[in-house]
Amino acid sequence: MRTFSVSFFVGTLVLWVLPRLPVLDTLFWGGMLCVLGGIGLLVAYRRWRLATVFLGVLLGSSYALWTAQQVRSDWLPAAWEGEDILLTGTIADVPEYRLDGLHFVLEADTPTYSGRLRMAWYDEPLPAMRAGERWQLLVRGKRPNGFMNPNGFDYEQWLFAQRIGGSGYVRQSVDNQCLTAAAWWLPNNLRQHIKEQIATTLQGSAMIGLVQGLAVAYTEAIAQDQWAILRNTGTIHLLAISGLHITMVAGLGILPVWGIWRLFPVLYLWLPLRIAAGLSGGVLATGYALLAGFNIPTQRTLIMLLVMLAGLVWRRQVPFSVTLTMALLLVLLLDPLASLSVGFWLSFVTVALLVFLGMRQRKVGKSAVVWMQWVLSLGTIPLAAGFFGMVSLSSPVANMLAIPLVTFVVTPLVLLGMVLAGWWSTGAAWFWWLAAGLLDGLMWVLAWLATLPFAAVYVSLLPLPWLVLAGLGFVLLWLPRGMVGRWLGALLMLPLLLYQPPKVAEGAFRLSVLDVGQGLASVVQTANHTLVFDTGPKVSDSFDTGELVVLPWLRGQGITHIDTLMVSHADNDHSGGAEALLAALPVDTLWVSSRDTLPSHHSNLCEAGQSWLWDGVKFSVLHPSMDFSDQQENNRSCVLKIANAYHSALLTADIERPAEHWLSKSGDDVAAEVLLLPHHGSKTSSSPAFINAVAPTLGIVTSGYRNRFHHPHPSVVERYIARDIKLLNTTATGELRLDFPATGENLRLRQWREVQNHGWHRYPEK
Repeated sequence: MRTFSVSFFVGTLVLWVLPRLPVLDTLFWGGMLCVLGGIGLLVAYRRWRLATVFLGVLLGSSYALWTAQQVRSDWLPAAWEGEDILLTGTIADVPEYRLDGLHFVLEADTPTYSGRLRMAWYDEPLPAMRAGERWQLLVRGKRPNGFMNPNGFDYEQWLFAQRIGGSGYVRQSVDNQCLTAAAWWLPNNLRQHIKEQIATTLQGSAMIGLVQGLAVAYTEAIAQDQWAILRNTGTIHLLAISGLHITMVAGLGILPVWGIWRLFPVLYLWLPLRIAAGLSGGVLATGYALLAGFNIPTQRTLIMLLVMLAGLVWRRQVPFSVTLTMALLLVLLLDPLASLSVGFWLSFVTVALLVFLGMRQRKVGKSAVVWMQWVLSLGTIPLAAGFFGMVSLSSPVANMLAIPLVTFVVTPLVLLGMVLAGWWSTGAAWFWWLAAGLLDGLMWVLAWLATLPFAAVYVSLLPLPWLVLAGLGFVLLWLPRGMVGRWLGALLMLPLLLYQPPKVAEGAFRLSVLDVGQGLASVVQTANHTLVFDTGPKVSDSFDTGELVVLPWLRGQGITHIDTLMVSHADNDHSGGAEALLAALPVDTLWVSSRDTLPSHHSNLCEAGQSWLWDGVKFSVLHPSMDFSDQQENNRSCVLKIANAYHSALLTADIERPAEHWLSKSGDDVAAEVLLLPHHGSKTSSSPAFINAVAPTLGIVTSGYRNRFHHPHPSVVERYIARDIKLLNTTATGELRLDFPATGENLRLRQWREVQNHGWHRYPEK
């Protein structure tokens, strides 16, 4: 069982290896049959273990690829993108009411399309939508799409793992109507009801989101600053329904049965205690897991728990390694795409570490708890570095305080409130308010821990081999005393903190144009300096590309301070993320086109004629001039040229024809090898005279996928193509990195969608 389960898991990892999903045709399945024939030969020669390994890998990879193809086939049809489509379907999860509108998941089941879509309803009045209801809606959607940047969140991967085949919004229509009410007993409807009761009871408390997370795994109401505190102290896992909570609920189901059977011995004649206790604990744990949305950590814990309870019922003691691998296999059978989830890796690695530590440790009492918590935090460092680019050094202390409080005090209070809510609302309110008060005190302590020096250490974006070696280093470090090579473990883990990406050579420069959708964010690096030119949009308090894209990218490159931040103009799609950068990193010099761009910060005005030299690379501000002081914001954008002895790039922000004309006639050298297209390629820019003056060999467009402005305009694209100028769009390439050498060699170009493409991504356009 153990060999087969691990082999099956290894087979599902084929999704991480392939850049595209293979076509599951006759040739593919014929190859699988050939492999199966080879396994038959191994069986014939009694190579049982080797045959088991190959069979597990074959079945795991085939099942994962087949499932992935099914998910991709459920994507919204390409022909429907941008069109109004009338759909019917079921509300598949608890709807989220945000400041900008209602967000929900629609399980569409029309004759022409069936699949899950992540939808938004912006127009007032918003409906009182409930999970489990069946609706008819007029929607406009698009296929899965997300930003693609190094060290950034892979939204397309998340959508794929959730089986979501597109996103969109509801159009105003008389056809929008609820067709069928939700059944009261559906788990998601119950979750929504409990979530609403908690919100009503704790109105005015900042802990509403945390209590809802512990009760029904609904975390949308948790504030951004609370997420930051939990992330920086390594305690996010506690403020959602976790394995410890499921186990505790099972215990709460077993204890009353044990007491009742002791009080009434006659019950032994009807049903043995072990069977009654096992059934009671299993039912309660399953119910709680359903209220948690049945995510991967709860699946893993529930399966392991049910296996152990089954052993209790049948009076068999199952080795924990068998229990863990059986849970692994069952989780993958339920969802072969589980490895795409961060929770999958954290969940199983954490439990495996606990087993390893339980076998290794010889301490007892409080010292054992402290020792195991410290080593557990150390062991998850490679995962934290790989997934989050951050290591929390305050995590051991924070978890030693938070784990017992949340697991054994706060969570039982929340559960008691849920039990009482249906028949004694006052009692439920007492328990929820008490839980909220304890959480408030805990968050105060965690907030203090998060402010300590080195509480959270950000690490550079490490290559996968270094992360694997760091994991191996941990294992070596905690081998029994006397084992040869233990000291190598510490050496193998050092690169986690010491690794730095390769630097730019003297006289060379690197231009990185980030994928921020309909906006602009770019970074210029020389041997010893960093300039950020624009920071992308801030759509809402919870979606700021400065915080979610630019800042992680900078940290992934090992950049800890910004020499110059230049915000070309005040439009949100260029300046929205600036505040997040200014708050997170030291910035030596801030340049803006007008004083009202970032009025709360000391800044310098961009003016034509300014220039400076960094590491053999010249930076020249070509615009705005004084002649444009009364022009609209776009034509007052800062325009920056970067050049060394052999190469050059021109960053034009949102200038339009008037500014282009002035630049062409100004006498400045506007010629450049690479041009960042003015105003995202709009038809009000890229005049023929300006293109001729710049004469680039490569043009870069920064626009959003199927953006409402239809950038770049077809007529603009034709102008560049007619001049044999290659165009690249970040919506098709992801982050673009251009390395301009200090010699006459050609520049080197990297497209992140090509480097990191997988079967769950929108394939690069050709």
